[in-house]
Amino acid sequence: MGLRITDQGLANARIGWISAGRTKLAEQERAISSGVQLDQPSDDPAAAAQLMRHDIRLQRITQYQRNANNAKLWVGSADSALVSVSNNLNRAKTLGVQAGNDILGPAENAALASDIRAIAAEIRTSANSKVSGRAIFAGTANTPDAYDTASTYLGDTGVVELTIDTDEAVVIGSSGPDVFGVSNAGDPMNGSVFEVLNALADAVELGDTTAVRTGIEAIDVAATRIGEAQGRVGAISQQLDAAAVRHSGERLAVQDTVSKIRDTDVAEAIIRLRSAEAGYEATLAATARGISSSLLDFLR
Repeated sequence: MGLRITDQGLANARIGWISAGRTKLAEQERAISSGVQLDQPSDDPAAAAQLMRHDIRLQRITQYQRNANNAKLWVGSADSALVSVSNNLNRAKTLGVQAGNDILGPAENAALASDIRAIAAEIRTSANSKVSGRAIFAGTANTPDAYDTASTYLGDTGVVELTIDTDEAVVIGSSGPDVFGVSNAGDPMNGSVFEVLNALADAVELGDTTAVRTGIEAIDVAATRIGEAQGRVGAISQQLDAAAVRHSGERLAVQDTVSKIRDTDVAEAIIRLRSAEAGYEATLAATARGISSSLLDFLR
């Protein structure tokens, strides 16, 4: 038995064909005008899932870049502070060498001692360098200063770390004793840099040339320790520079992948638009011919 198609069924089918063609045409027009081919997850669930994974990666890269930029501030501040400390230690050593000259009188020695104590105060200012109100040489302690006016350490022995990539972190904050030496009130010449300088100043003022020579040697030890800290800061700075290049490259790669998934390829979209237009026009023409034929059959 033949399949009987009613006029109403045929009319509904023709309306469906026209509607489908118009929808396809509208989709291509939207893709071209908006520049986005994946407008909502239901358009392509698999591609939407890929986009979600890439968006999460971009968020992580953004956080790593933010951490690296913050680390740069700490490292830059530490580098400036250490350069200042190194220069001041050289000045103090020069003054100590001058004081080691037996021909200087008490007044001249007192003036040199005053200058050395002033240098110690300048170094303490450098040791209290801050980033966003936080002392960078106070370990993990959230304190505005690493050293008080008596050069007593106020921080802890921890180190501040920031994650700059998957399984990669950098140490940006050190404890004061690691950089400026451990306090030794019983033997200040073997104590912190502040104790060394104050002991040297006392020796200079007293004209004790033997103690002055000991102080000069202690300054050399402190300078070596500062140089080692500068080396660590320099290595971290290079690590951050490398991470910045890597982050930029990875961000561009992920953004390119996201664009290929989400954004419209205009050339291909235009081809699909032309195809949709041709299909839609063909559907309209076929429907028109079908309606015309049916009307003539009725008139006969």
